[in-house]
Amino acid sequence: MSVQTHSLTYLVKSDLYRHNGTVSFKIFLRDLLFRKGFKFVFWMRVAKHFDSNPIIRILPKLMYMYYKRVYTTDVNYRANVGPGFAMYHVFATSWGQNVTIGSNATIVHGVTIAGKNNQFPTIKDNVYIGTGAVVLGGITIGNNVVIGANAVVTKDVPDNAVVVGNPGKVISFNGSSSSQRHIWKFD
Repeated sequence: MSVQTHSLTYLVKSDLYRHNGTVSFKIFLRDLLFRKGFKFVFWMRVAKHFDSNPIIRILPKLMYMYYKRVYTTDVNYRANVGPGFAMYHVFATSWGQNVTIGSNATIVHGVTIAGKNNQFPTIKDNVYIGTGAVVLGGITIGNNVVIGANAVVTKDVPDNAVVVGNPGKVISFNGSSSSQRHIWKFD
């Protein structure tokens, strides 16, 4: 899992690539204006980047709070989210600042990633989390994992697993390669 700190430009490019398979200024403007998932993640990244600057942080936080309300989400921008992050639908998604999400993660709407007993999930690289899934507690979701729609995961998940159901059960080890688009190859 990539834990290193990346520049804001690098993160935005990686997120843009995950949505489109290419990066250009024209695509950036189009997605910033019309693609709700990219727009939300962009303002989340900018709010986190400028959080320690008392003067500049006001505008990014206001924009982030605006889109947080518009998309009825409760995502904390201070969470550690790796490069190549894709949210195709933002609505009703929630996670706190102590959550760690690796590179090339895809999260769709209605997902809850929450702590339990003051311990929070760690989600590794190339993970796809489907609609309405719930990930709870101080667990680790391995690399290349798929968590199916409405699955409730409260235990560690090994690499390449496909998890479905409530409670979540591993049904195969086919991994997330068929669920992910435009994987960002980071340095």
